[in-house]
This record gives sequence, structure tokens and C-alpha cells, in this order.
Amino acid sequence: MPIQRRIELIHLAKETNCYIVEDDYDSEFRHEGTPISSLQGLDPSRVIYIGSFSKILSPALRIGYLVLPTQLINKCREYKWFSDLHTPSVEQLTLAQFIQDGYLERHILKMKKVYKKRRDFLIQLMHQTFPNLLQISGHSTGLHLIVEWSGLVITEDLIKKGHTNGVRIYPVEDHSIHKGLHLNKMILGYGHLDEEEISEGVRRLAKTVKE
Repeated sequence: MPIQRRIELIHLAKETNCYIVEDDYDSEFRHEGTPISSLQGLDPSRVIYIGSFSKILSPALRIGYLVLPTQLINKCREYKWFSDLHTPSVEQLTLAQFIQDGYLERHILKMKKVYKKRRDFLIQLMHQTFPNLLQISGHSTGLHLIVEWSGLVITEDLIKKGHTNGVRIYPVEDHSIHKGLHLNKMILGYGHLDEEEISEGVRRLAKTVKE
């Protein structure tokens, strides 16, 4: 969301006396352009900022976090007390020390280079394998991208065919609010794959699409 729209959204939250929940998903891995200010940074009193360490470090940690407006801290502590008393202390203390000593920042800088290399490899390979058949978007940040096909509709038959060939196809349509507008788009993830696995995945996708 452009900065001007973010400011307008914050003004709306003030006028209607409500809070904005900001899930700053994948913001640590921006591969192009300058980072955009978070809503929470623009107005901490109106934004509940949420995140997790699943993609930054490991899903096995099962640790997320909230950055709350001051007036909501006590109430959220109360809700937390009644809903879950078993958040692991050792993992939280270890993670806190990991962050405080600067290891998390160094880890993110290292992984940004790794993920950017994988992303660039995937984009290059897709264009080589499917020349003039697709457009790629959503690749400036995160660990996945969007492929928009020319002359191809993502159907259940295509998804089943991909499964038979050993490749999973994730349609954008499944995640859209307004249906019928993204029938030719799919999501490709690359965060957990090395270049050899990416090559094999594209080969299987080509087999699926061209059969």
C-alpha cells in the first residue's frame, strides 16, 4: 500500500475510533526498492502490529508477537492469561538473547542474499522454459511470486495433473475475495528449495502445463 494510502487509513481509524491490525508478512525479505514504513511506525496508538519468527528462523519455534498500543497492553495480558498459560519460557528467553546480541539481524541479512539468489534463478528459469507465455509479479518481497499465464486457466484437472507429476499448484483464485478475476494465476514458492530442486520443480510444471 502506498504511503499516502497508509496515512489515509490511519486518519480513518482515528475518525472511527478503531484499531488497524497490521500483519507485516515477509517484510524482512525485501529484494527490490526501499522498505515502506509500517502503519505501526506511523501511528503506534492506532495499530496492532503482529508477526512471527516462522519464516525468519523456523516454524518449529511457534513464537509470534504483538506490538500493541499502550492502552491495550494490560487488556491483552489478561486475555493471554485466560486463553493460554503454556507459552515456553526457555525458547522465548533464548530468542530474546539471540535478538539482543545482534544475531537475528545478521541472520536476516544472510538469508536475504540466499533467497534473492533463489528468486532470480526461478524467474530466469521460468522465462527460459515458458518464453512469451507468462508474466511474473509480486517478486519484490517475500518468499514466493505470482505467475500470470497467457492462454492457460488453472483448473482442478490441471491441479490434479500436477499432483500426479509430483508438483503442487496453488491458484491465486483460492485466495481472492472477488472470484473469477485470477483464473490464470498461480503462486510459486522458493524459500525452502535449492537451485536443483527449483529446476526439477519447473521441469515437472512444464510437463504438467504442456501435456
